[in-house]
Amino acid sequence: MTSKIDDSEFVTFSLSKRTDVSSFHCTNSDLNDFLKNDALRNQEQLINKTYVCYYQNHLVGYFTLTTNTIQVKSIDSSDCVDDFPYSRYPALKLARLATDEKFQHMGVGSYMLHIAIYLTQKVSEIAGCRYITVDSKPQSVGFYTKHGFKLVEESRKKEYPVLYLNMQPIIEELEPTESLEPYIKDGHDTE
Repeated sequence: MTSKIDDSEFVTFSLSKRTDVSSFHCTNSDLNDFLKNDALRNQEQLINKTYVCYYQNHLVGYFTLTTNTIQVKSIDSSDCVDDFPYSRYPALKLARLATDEKFQHMGVGSYMLHIAIYLTQKVSEIAGCRYITVDSKPQSVGFYTKHGFKLVEESRKKEYPVLYLNMQPIIEELEPTESLEPYIKDGHDTE
């Protein structure tokens, strides 16, 4: 039986030329091939950005983010923006997420998903980014819905169903509920 690794034991870095990915092996050959042959080149060409996750100096997973959009009609009405005049919303796409087979079911995927959501929130501070999307393998849909993603119904029977997460409630929850003014001192305070 495998046990969950505490999130504080993971370290995440941007993929670089110095990253040795040769030991990584997940159960999907396309995901292995992408990391070993395409991820760095795509990153250098500004196509996407890959992050590698380590546990005790072992490469245990990676995920890749890229820009995206999602059709307004694909979003549940409860997640829509009122009176939005365009046909597509801005989004960030979780293009890849893979865990080394030796570390499956130990919390690596959930940790990396939370980091991807955090990075999406940081992007939304710089540019419009209302949703994070993923084209999921059918067997992974449950993983994403467990983390709050919603299935785009018309994609249910596709080879890779589309799911999305509305970032607005997450960002609102992260904002302070009361003023921080009493805790911020300007340069004129003498205390």
